[in-house]
Amino acid sequence: MNVGLLYDYKEWTPVNPYFDWASMVTDLGLDTLFWAARQDSIVQSSRVVFAEHEDAYVGFAVKRVACVPLKTKEEVRYRQEILQDCLVNEDFVGKLYQHAGQILEKWDRLGRKRGGTGIRDTKAELITDLQVLRLLTSGMQKVKEILREYKENLHSKGFRDLYDRLEIEFSEDRRQNLEKILQDLSFYTDVTVRQPKRNVFYSYSPRIRMECGLEDGLKIGSLKLNDVETIEKKYSNPYGIKAKIQGQVNSLTPGVIALYKDQAMREDAAQLEFEAVNYVYACCSSVANSLGQFFDQLRFQIAFYLGAINIKYQMQRHKLDYCFPEVGGQESLHFEDLKEMVMSMKQKGETVGNDEKLDGKALVIVTGANQGGKSTFLRSVGIAQVMMQCGLMVPAKQYCSGLYPNFFTHFTRREDSAMNSGRLDEELRRMDQIVSNLGKDSLLLLNESFATTTEKEGSEIAYGIIRALKEEGVRILTVTHLLSFAQRVYEESQARDDGQTLKSDAAWSDVSFLSAQRLEDGTRTYKILPHAPEMTSFGLELYDEVLRFE
Repeated sequence: MNVGLLYDYKEWTPVNPYFDWASMVTDLGLDTLFWAARQDSIVQSSRVVFAEHEDAYVGFAVKRVACVPLKTKEEVRYRQEILQDCLVNEDFVGKLYQHAGQILEKWDRLGRKRGGTGIRDTKAELITDLQVLRLLTSGMQKVKEILREYKENLHSKGFRDLYDRLEIEFSEDRRQNLEKILQDLSFYTDVTVRQPKRNVFYSYSPRIRMECGLEDGLKIGSLKLNDVETIEKKYSNPYGIKAKIQGQVNSLTPGVIALYKDQAMREDAAQLEFEAVNYVYACCSSVANSLGQFFDQLRFQIAFYLGAINIKYQMQRHKLDYCFPEVGGQESLHFEDLKEMVMSMKQKGETVGNDEKLDGKALVIVTGANQGGKSTFLRSVGIAQVMMQCGLMVPAKQYCSGLYPNFFTHFTRREDSAMNSGRLDEELRRMDQIVSNLGKDSLLLLNESFATTTEKEGSEIAYGIIRALKEEGVRILTVTHLLSFAQRVYEESQARDDGQTLKSDAAWSDVSFLSAQRLEDGTRTYKILPHAPEMTSFGLELYDEVLRFE
């Protein structure tokens, strides 16, 4: 019994995640995104109120789902449609998530059921399993009621299919059959005597019908279970004289054996009850396992969409426009007013967005003034790409890109803390790991890579590696202060455009050059614009500012 809210054709499993997810989380600052996902928010009188507590499980679910990229346009669209339903039916999402969580919490208190055939060794284990089956059966009925309540407001294929699937796989007939079985076995799990009102008692006792044959030596064999049920009898006092007389009368009935006089027979009867109930439950164990897996997946998958709702409110809180991105071909990459939401949330201020049309550009080189917004721009693309590839909205007015299941980041790191290697060695080692795992439809973000050595040596390394990766079809966005490298690529691309013959065999015709805007007075606008590489990063301006500050 599948939930099917993350994929149309399968349940979610952590298969084929990004190669180095931990590095991507660090490089792009994605922990802030997951923090936003777990911030509880509710709407009161048309106003969003952020709760003081966090739901760590919601953040966990978003992080787990985000690490496994979607691979097709249809998969992305499937999640987007479900998310759109969730955004306009937030109370529905909250009810489903809360209900699934309550069912699992009660199951935890009962003790999570072990896997296996469904056969149990002790009475206590069997009673627990029957209680769990009763819990899951009633819980599933509540799920159907919630879906039925909001059915007319749900338009996505995912929710409509879930509703139709439960109507078939957990139909009313099947629910009644399960409840009939649980009622028949209730003598084993419920109290023997209960008192619903004063001076009225109900006594529960089993009736187990079996067939058997006689073997050699008049031994009973070939047992066959025909029926198990619970007999309910009403008494004014189950321990009084009337009840005792009734027991005596029953003992005289043909085919009925009085057990209260014989300890050994009572023990044999208890074992018979255990075996009969255990056998009946074993026939239902696959249903119990299926229902348990359903609630595990339901809570996890709904938690992802609840996290998406929380992220939406955090974007609104920080004045970030958002949109559902469009999946284009592998040559596509253009966006309008794309912002870096992690920085916006950390600084709690409005950030500058960028507009770019980079369709058909296999290599994008970003240069320009120090602290002009280059790394921020690169992270904004990386964050948006991760969000798009897990079905979330992105912080932009419009965003279109291809899908890159093979997505890598290579940002500068601090020097090896154990001093076993220098920063350049560490960079090259990480690059080697990336190169070893590149595949079809790969995207690589480089942030000031190879700048830990001399400018000349770093430029040579960058030129050789980027040229080789580009020739293998890898799409690359790089922020660099290696101006010799950037200038060399620019000159070769310009010369080739002019029809000149070059010694270099590299094809740089599909390269875009961007630069961080700097006004004449040195002001940084944090806008990234098309511009030829400049042979300075204006670092002395920052040096002068520091001296003036001191």
